[in-house]
Amino acid sequence: MNTEEDLFSTLKYFGLEGDDAKIYLGLLRTGEVTVGSLSSKLDVDRGKTYRALTKLRNLGLITTTLSNPTICKAVNPEEAFNGIIQKKQDEITTMGKLSKQVVASLEELKRPTPDNSMSSFSIIQGRSNIYARIGKLVNEATDVVYFVSTVEDIMRMYHTAIPEKIKDCIKRGGEVRIITEAENKQAISLVQKLGATETRLGKLPSKGRMVAEKDKQIVMSGSMKGTMDLNDDADSIVHTNSTEIVNNIFSLCEHLWKKSKPIETVYQTA
Repeated sequence: MNTEEDLFSTLKYFGLEGDDAKIYLGLLRTGEVTVGSLSSKLDVDRGKTYRALTKLRNLGLITTTLSNPTICKAVNPEEAFNGIIQKKQDEITTMGKLSKQVVASLEELKRPTPDNSMSSFSIIQGRSNIYARIGKLVNEATDVVYFVSTVEDIMRMYHTAIPEKIKDCIKRGGEVRIITEAENKQAISLVQKLGATETRLGKLPSKGRMVAEKDKQIVMSGSMKGTMDLNDDADSIVHTNSTEIVNNIFSLCEHLWKKSKPIETVYQTA
C-alpha cells in the first residue's frame, strides 16, 4: 500500500469501516492492551471501541480475554485475513449448493411475463458491483471485448475476479483488447497482468471507462476517482444491450484501437 489512506480503503473490502480499521491498526501498533488504554490512546469513545472490538473479534482479527479489565490482542494478520477469505469461500460453496433449490422455488412464485426483445438500460452503483457486472460481461463473451479506461481503473480490476474471467474468455475463443493512456513502464506492466489478448496505449476520450462486447452489450461511466478504493459507492455505470448504442460505442472502440500503439512500440521509441 502506498499510503495509510489506501490501506483504510482496502480494509473496507474486508468489512472494516472507520473506527474498525482505526482500532485494528492501533492494536497492531500497541500490542496487548486493555480496552480503556486503547480507547484513550486512539481518542475513540469507549462505547465505540467496544463495538469495534466485538466486530473485529467476530471477523477473527483479534482476541479478547474474559479478565477484568479486558485485554485485547491482534491476531497475526496473515492468519487472520486467510481466515476471512476461507469463511467467504465456505459461504460461496454453501450458496452454490443451495442456489438450484432456491431458484426453483422462486421460479414457482414468479408471475409469467411476455417475452420481448426490447433494449434494457440499467444504472449500477458502487465499484464492487461494477466490477462484478464487468466480470459477468466478460464471462459471457465469445467474441471481441474492448476495455477502454484509465490505468488506475485497469489496475483496480486486477484485484477482482476479472483476470480469471478474461482468461476463460480467451480460452473460449474470445478476444480481450485493452486501450489505456501511456503511463510509466511499471504501471503498464501491472496492467499487462490482467491477461488481455493485447494491450495498446493511446489517448482516451475521457477519464471514464467503456467496456464493449461486440453486438451484445456495453458498460459506460463518467470520470472516476483515481484511488485504489474497491468500495467507492460514488462510482456508477450505465449498462445496456441497445443495438444502436452498442454498435456506436464498439465502432468508437475500434477507431481508438486503430489509432493506439502497441506497448512494445511506445517503449522502443521512448
